Amino acid sequence: MQLNKRSVEILNYLYKADGFVKIEDIAKQYKLTDRAVRYNIDKIEKFLVKNGFSYFEREYNRGIRIKKDNGLEEFIMNLLCDKNIKSRFQYTFSKDERIKYTAIKLLQSSQPLKVSYFQEMFFISKNTMLKELDELEEYLKKSGLKLVRKQKYGIYIEGSESQRRKLAKELVFDTLSYEDILNYTSTKMDSNRYSNFQFDILFSDIDIDFIDSLIKMAESELSRKFSDEAYGGLLTHLAIMIKRMQLKKDVYALGFVNEDLKDTKEYEVSKKMIKRIEEKYNISVPQEEIEYITLHLLGAKIIKNKAVDSEDLNSKGLYDVALKMTEEIEKIYGIDFKDLKGSIIEGLVLHLRPSLYRIKYNFKLLNPVYEDVRSNYNELFLNVKKASRYLEEFINSPIDEHEISYITLHFGAALERLNMNLNHRPRVIIVCGSGLGTAKMIASKIESEFNVEIVDTVSSREVRNIEDNYDYIVSTIDIGKVNNKKIIKVSPLLTSKDYEKLEKYFNYKLKRFENNEDLKLVNRLIYIVEKYADIPNKELLQYEFLHELKNYKECSKTWGYVYMLKDLITWKTILLNAECSTWQEALKLGTDILIENNYIEDTYYDAIIENFKNIGPYMVVAPGIVLSHARPEDGVKKLSMSLVTLKNPVNFGSELNDPVKLIITLAAIDNESHLKALSQLMELFMNSSDMNGIYRAKTKEEIINIIAKYSK
Repeated sequence: MQLNKRSVEILNYLYKADGFVKIEDIAKQYKLTDRAVRYNIDKIEKFLVKNGFSYFEREYNRGIRIKKDNGLEEFIMNLLCDKNIKSRFQYTFSKDERIKYTAIKLLQSSQPLKVSYFQEMFFISKNTMLKELDELEEYLKKSGLKLVRKQKYGIYIEGSESQRRKLAKELVFDTLSYEDILNYTSTKMDSNRYSNFQFDILFSDIDIDFIDSLIKMAESELSRKFSDEAYGGLLTHLAIMIKRMQLKKDVYALGFVNEDLKDTKEYEVSKKMIKRIEEKYNISVPQEEIEYITLHLLGAKIIKNKAVDSEDLNSKGLYDVALKMTEEIEKIYGIDFKDLKGSIIEGLVLHLRPSLYRIKYNFKLLNPVYEDVRSNYNELFLNVKKASRYLEEFINSPIDEHEISYITLHFGAALERLNMNLNHRPRVIIVCGSGLGTAKMIASKIESEFNVEIVDTVSSREVRNIEDNYDYIVSTIDIGKVNNKKIIKVSPLLTSKDYEKLEKYFNYKLKRFENNEDLKLVNRLIYIVEKYADIPNKELLQYEFLHELKNYKECSKTWGYVYMLKDLITWKTILLNAECSTWQEALKLGTDILIENNYIEDTYYDAIIENFKNIGPYMVVAPGIVLSHARPEDGVKKLSMSLVTLKNPVNFGSELNDPVKLIITLAAIDNESHLKALSQLMELFMNSSDMNGIYRAKTKEEIINIIAKYSK
């Protein structure tokens, strides 16, 4: 029996644990399902018993515990380390590991390698290896590289030097953590055999201590300490550069000449580093490499700046940007940083200075705690994203979310220094002159949309007598000044302009939507929109969609009856395996059914055709599906919908979604009454199994049964 990487990691985790470990804790640690963890635990236990060790201890509600038998620690270390490859067990690479290792090995190799080389390395069959080379070929295409396979000669990668180096670096950081790199530089060994293979490729024939001394020299010359990420990135780049230069490969051309770089301290330090590399390895390093290392130094994140000078604080007008961003955060949270403000701005400037170079020259910096920031400080993240518009305007370039997450951490620390609760919700009083019912409705809407606490709903006569334990007043009438509180006047109906007004003072409520059907539908709609248009603010669009759906639900309560999909697609409005030769004929099949039932007038078909001619095939909403419709005033008599399947699909002129085999014709009487049914129809479209059932259906009963599943 063999263990794969994940099982070995879980085994080590159990050994290091102090006491019992629950299945759900392991699942959370390795992002697995409970079932997957139990499978791994059973496999690990059998493996240990087979090698002479004890069974796991199990206790209800406490979990499992590994018995620390004599020799077990050494056995596990042999499993983890690379020194005992010829031991009685064999580490098993996952498919993903094999593909990425093959890519890195080929990118760094000076000559083609035989397929058999990788077969022996991974202990897999030739057929398995060939299938994985097919996947590798597709993977390389995304980076502009080509996998070349020649019989009796071997396999190798073709592409520009810049693309090769870029992918090599991406693969390193995709498979190795900064902690792995730091550990390897100090011990020359990693605790994971797969990692050791990676390091062997990356650092073979490279003096790591020498590269480490170069980076420390740069830190000393620049009076700063690089972060672990910056250290790992620079060390990896220098190692790859040296190995490629030793192979006399083309220089990594930047594609630009920037004289400004030569005026920086980082450029002078880069020249000193290159000079030492040339002397050590007896190679000649061209100018472009010096510029690239300069950019690494300029864009490097730092954890400590030993000397802050006026040049750093005033460089390129960043101080004003940092000031505006800081004041924006103060305004959003209703605070004053006071004596801390100077140090907050100074720290932000020092962070933003390398950010400018990273953004300008497209140096992607991945924040290893990005997901944690979004999970634990999402509200602050969105507020920082809003404040970052000043930086975007300054550099005339968008800022990616990983950069924003780093700035979020900066402001998070600043707010923590004020002992501020980042989850503080403004306390709000609702004042309404239209009665308690209207006041409660406004309170419900505001509290559902924004991160606020509604303290009370009162009349204008009461507001001056209540306890002063709130931050804002939201009122539908003019009430004058009250306790020097900010008063936000809105309409009793809470229009879109009112929401825009409220947004200036309150943050959108951040909810966990994992099981929210509305959000699932909205995300599917956004996915469709993204295929045809750029979305500058996806989160705001998501909010707008959700807001409209909620409005629909509120309205539906007053209608008395909510139309389901089964109410609109009935026995009378279904036609199966119809024949036609053009898209016009296909659309007419759908409208004819509704005309026959006196649901629409003939003019409705004409309006649909006119829309297609003027706007194009936008109604082809998904592969093989047309959602045909016009306006209510174009001849709709009754809310209705028809479903037509085609015996032979026809083209509608949609490059992405042709040919069409399903025609849905919608006749809506207003902007709201059909929304529930339309939402259910969209859910149906996303279920490939049920859609196949629609396409294959030979009887109307089959269609009705499928429709019924979504009409709840």
